[in-house]
Amino acid sequence: MLGLGGLLPFVLLSGVLIYGGNSTIAYATIVLALNAYSATILAFLGGIRWGFGLRPTGHQRHELILSVLPSLAGWVLVMVSAPYAFAGFALSFAAQGAWDLISVRRGKLPSWFGRLRLVLTLVVVICHTGVFLRTF
Repeated sequence: MLGLGGLLPFVLLSGVLIYGGNSTIAYATIVLALNAYSATILAFLGGIRWGFGLRPTGHQRHELILSVLPSLAGWVLVMVSAPYAFAGFALSFAAQGAWDLISVRRGKLPSWFGRLRLVLTLVVVICHTGVFLRTF
């Protein structure tokens, strides 16, 4: 339920931007809100991977190094102008989702996590792609 609740800002903010495009009232504020929330969630996903990397089962260093990439991507993308930030976020969430699913298939993460991440990733990538296409 928490994961699905976390989709609300993506769906609502993207919906406003897709419906109104660049002429949306408070466009800059809504773009900032979507980008800031996106960066926050990418950092959260990196934190999840950091936690898994702390487990005492091999390859921790590799996992820990890679786990900071989502945070760095989000930080950079907050400074990128619309609509390109939306494309960058779509790609970043897709890459994070792919990494999570590959890790589930290799047995590094629990299967329930893979199912959850697939649904959440699809919705978030669709939202960002829709906003990118509408505001490009």
